[in-house]
Amino acid sequence: MRKNDLSQKYSQAVIAIHWISVILILVLFPLGKYMSGLDPEEKLWLIIIHGILGVLIFILTIIRSVLFFTTKRPEHLSTGSKFNDLIAITVQRSFYVLLLIIGVSGLASLLSGGYIKATTATPMLPELIRPRSEIVPLKIHNTLSVLMMFLAAMHIAGVVRFNIKHKTNVIKRIT
Repeated sequence: MRKNDLSQKYSQAVIAIHWISVILILVLFPLGKYMSGLDPEEKLWLIIIHGILGVLIFILTIIRSVLFFTTKRPEHLSTGSKFNDLIAITVQRSFYVLLLIIGVSGLASLLSGGYIKATTATPMLPELIRPRSEIVPLKIHNTLSVLMMFLAAMHIAGVVRFNIKHKTNVIKRIT
């Protein structure tokens, strides 16, 4: 097993985007789940907030994706298992793809579900929102959001496992 160099860190921009994204995701996921149980007229302002924060994560993910290919980053950590190393890399890269697709499906949901028309009308018109069952991008958005939370749990478990097994603080690389 190669020795991991934990003195290598991500760039300040990547670190900032990572933690801002974490916070926004921790707000957006429960907010989205909460909104799914509300009637359209009860959630108009929440839709606006969710949409703005979602677009912000989408933009941050695009920036972080560009930085992924254009800035120096630490080498991948070696866990001592090629299989675990592959899982770690796959989970990390899957976040980028998922966040981009979730962003696109969220925007498509706003457009095709009548949310934008409903929230930009004066006064706001909740009756312009189509039934959830008719908004196909919303189903995709919800499914991928749950998948992303599963990946986040895997990511956190992997970090904790790595720290315990190697008696180190790998989080220093992203703080």
